[in-house]
Amino acid sequence: MELLDLALRSAAIGVLALLAGLLLRAPIGWEGRISILAVALSKSAMLLLTSATPLAFPPLIATNLILLSSLVPNAVTWLIVTIFVDPPFRRWPWLVASSLVSGLLLVHHLNPDSVAAVLCAASAALLYAGLFGLALWSSRDDLVECRCRARPGFAAAIAGLGATLTGVQALGLMDSEGLAFALMQSTGVLAVTLAFAIWILNPAIDRWPGQSDTSPAPEPSSAGPDTALITRIRAAMAAGAWRQEGLTIGGLAAQLNVPEHRLRRAINGGLGHRNFSSFINSHRIAAAKAQLADPEGEGTTILEIAYDVGFASLGPFNRAFRAATGQSPTEFRRDALSHPAARADSENRAPIPANLH
Repeated sequence: MELLDLALRSAAIGVLALLAGLLLRAPIGWEGRISILAVALSKSAMLLLTSATPLAFPPLIATNLILLSSLVPNAVTWLIVTIFVDPPFRRWPWLVASSLVSGLLLVHHLNPDSVAAVLCAASAALLYAGLFGLALWSSRDDLVECRCRARPGFAAAIAGLGATLTGVQALGLMDSEGLAFALMQSTGVLAVTLAFAIWILNPAIDRWPGQSDTSPAPEPSSAGPDTALITRIRAAMAAGAWRQEGLTIGGLAAQLNVPEHRLRRAINGGLGHRNFSSFINSHRIAAAKAQLADPEGEGTTILEIAYDVGFASLGPFNRAFRAATGQSPTEFRRDALSHPAARADSENRAPIPANLH
């Protein structure tokens, strides 16, 4: 049985290495490539350190393996948020939380009898449960069909495996140094890695944010764009549908009387948006820019403008505005009103949009 565990671990490490090597050359953004590499390195180190067959390593290599294996929570989190969370500002809280879990895991590796073991198990279980919920909850806003279909299985496989192993270990259901736990770990990692490889080794660009500069343009759908629906979407946006606070993909689909999956496909494939929030916010931010650049509206507060263009509060408006323009609304207004040429250009580029995409 120990040989079986060793064989499973070797197979998992081989698949991880192959996956990382292939995706390093894939036409996807750097964050996707590096997150896969981080998972491959950290998971491989973890598999080597936790083998049922004790493996002897020189002190320097053993130390590096401990450091790498401690990064598993951070690497898995990075991979999940890179694939499923498009706006960068929504990723960092998860990355900070996972870094804390990785820090506790490192302390636990260096001092197994410390209180960090309990804290590590509890925080890791919470992290993986949160990632599972994130992958499912954020599907409401997702316009990329292949990601929508993959979310339940992907979340259950990656986050579920981490939560299961952590829970079994924390509750003492299995000896973490025993053969049964080692086999459960190696089998689970190999199964999840193979399933992920089958899905991701067709590295379609739309699965990853941050298309690389050398990436070829995506092939158009064989069925062609849904031009009639795209025209109706643009008409709805021109009529101000984007002003509705809390508008969802389901709500817009109901207004247009079309199936939600068809609307997702039209906005993603025809208008080039990966999630519904970015599509709606592109109209809201364009309208806000026009108001901020208008000298006659100089007395209007930023909060009033945020409410007027459909945001429920100032915080989300400020974050979305900075993500779109690189400036805060206040900075944008100051620059636009102090430079007439820049203001005129802004007004020409950012009317209340009908065909913005």
